[in-house]
Amino acid sequence: VVGGPSTSGATNGDSTSGATNGDSSDENADVVAAPACPPCPCPCDATDTPPSSAAISPSVRDKLTLTRVPFAEVPGWAADRHAQALPAILASCSKLDDVTDDAPMGVDGNGGRARHWRALCKGARAVAAGDDVAARALLERELVPYAAAGREGPEGKMTGYYVQALRGSRRRHGKYQTPIYGRPKDLVVVDLAAFLPDARGRRIWGRFDDKKGAVVPYATRAEIRRGHLRGQGLELLWVDDRVDALFAQIQGSGRVALDDGTEQWIEFAGKNGRSYRGVGKILRELGEPPGAGTMQGIRRYFAAHPDKFDEIADQNQSFVFFALSKKPGAVGSQGVVLTPRRSMAVDRAFVAAGTPIWVETRAPDAKGKVSPWRQLLVAQDTGEGIRGAVRGDIYWGDDEEATQIAGHMGGKGRYWRALAPGGDVE
Repeated sequence: VVGGPSTSGATNGDSTSGATNGDSSDENADVVAAPACPPCPCPCDATDTPPSSAAISPSVRDKLTLTRVPFAEVPGWAADRHAQALPAILASCSKLDDVTDDAPMGVDGNGGRARHWRALCKGARAVAAGDDVAARALLERELVPYAAAGREGPEGKMTGYYVQALRGSRRRHGKYQTPIYGRPKDLVVVDLAAFLPDARGRRIWGRFDDKKGAVVPYATRAEIRRGHLRGQGLELLWVDDRVDALFAQIQGSGRVALDDGTEQWIEFAGKNGRSYRGVGKILRELGEPPGAGTMQGIRRYFAAHPDKFDEIADQNQSFVFFALSKKPGAVGSQGVVLTPRRSMAVDRAFVAAGTPIWVETRAPDAKGKVSPWRQLLVAQDTGEGIRGAVRGDIYWGDDEEATQIAGHMGGKGRYWRALAPGGDVE
């Protein structure tokens, strides 16, 4: 059961998980549905995550198996505040307005049709704000839960991400010396699924070489730092902290407090398509102590070793480009503003945008205390480090508490798909 047609860029640029809580998991493609599995909801989906050669290698593909269960067997389901999930569901439902009833959902068309999700969306619009009883009744009436398992079983990696706060200026001066780049005109993206049947959900970013008549890799992070984009007028903003700029690329979005007293949000607009390597993993390989791989640990390392920044950061060749957002809030790859603690980034090769997902994992609070965490979320984003049939990156928000929680989160978890009945599945 897979994602849907392309609409926009991804908020979760390179993913917190890939950089601060571990490296990217294996590339994936295959999906195996249990008998009578219904289609995934997908009011339009998109991905902007470049594949490596492993993306089409049969030896590293994950598999998804869905097993139907009753809501009574979904752990913690009855304890959720279900009405709090409806704004996220309705945000995804807004994408249904742009497609016909027969529009196929899923990157290879096996996610059912848009009409299968009309009843859920109509019902969600009628539920009064805060009415958890009515919200739960609606969800149990219009959805069917399925336990998800990958090749390695029902557990997968669950991490968190947030919106990076930055301080910047619209012009270069004083302490504002680190550029935030817009998307280059010669950057192109190729949907591999149009050419290879086993590359569902994967894209390649690069540039078109006129002499070779082919798409070739774009400049690396190091080449961009050394001036590859100089003179093209791509500098959208200038910020005062290169570590903040790095984390904005990892998170895929940012909120910039400008020196003129205004605020500017930035959102994902593309990437160079080079291989992604997590900064946290790089530090661990250098023998840094436990905890160095977290967001907080990475910041401590660069504060203590500012002269090492380029050497470390350049080992992650991936580079993210931004656009100035016209609306406040983090915008996910589905093209909707994300809802804190109710939106999640997934691997679109396995999960369609708009899919309600019940997550069971462990998460820290703002003080670092880790406890069981169960909640209904909606798949509305993707990310470079988000790979696998059972893989999720929870969006926590744009405040300091979200930063602390997401920066420390990383561990095992499970999830259940809440899918609308009807339609055909391979």
